[in-house]
Amino acid sequence: MAQRLAILGGTFNPIHYGHLAAAEEVRDRLKLERVLFIPSYLPPHKHEEDMPSAIQRLEMVRLATAGNPHFTVSDIEVKRGGKSYTVETAQELRTMHPKAEFYFITGLDSFLEIRTWNRWEMLLTLCSFVVLSRPGYRFADLAKIDFMKGTIKELAGLDNGDLVHAVFQPDGFKIYMEMIPLYDISSTDIRQRIRESRTVKYHLPESVENYIIKNKLYA
Repeated sequence: MAQRLAILGGTFNPIHYGHLAAAEEVRDRLKLERVLFIPSYLPPHKHEEDMPSAIQRLEMVRLATAGNPHFTVSDIEVKRGGKSYTVETAQELRTMHPKAEFYFITGLDSFLEIRTWNRWEMLLTLCSFVVLSRPGYRFADLAKIDFMKGTIKELAGLDNGDLVHAVFQPDGFKIYMEMIPLYDISSTDIRQRIRESRTVKYHLPESVENYIIKNKLYA
């Protein structure tokens, strides 16, 4: 049986309990063996202030995921350098794990912009997508994307609470839509709190908080 692996990429600037809880929720729902956390070297769509080095962000992810045997950290994008394009990462992972099935986890806000991603059509053939609900965004907005037009009823069902999970296979792609609990934690808010000397306890693991303090990040 093929190993079922999830990919969770991002800047993780810094990683927090929202990332960890969402990853565990998806792993449990879809019965996946592992979630690969992949910090980006240079994100093509984000230009964040207060960006620690890729090595520092990688270390924070290692600290945050250390307690979960189903979580693994990959330095594939950090080693590759340059802009971190998901399609290149997916191709590399498929070469490394030729028998695995890959599930790429992303937020609804990001998936709404899928057509701006580098070689997005190829990416959809390399792995299934797992699209997570995000505050302030509606699944129904996905109907604007050509290959999602036949899913209006299910998308509305997710938005109004009739459904918490739906699977679509438009044009041969496989896309999981997941309504997940609201984790009202953001990296932006954490960075702001640290700048203002406010508490970040219960926003992120203590090991990550200690690393941030020790290395004077975001101060």
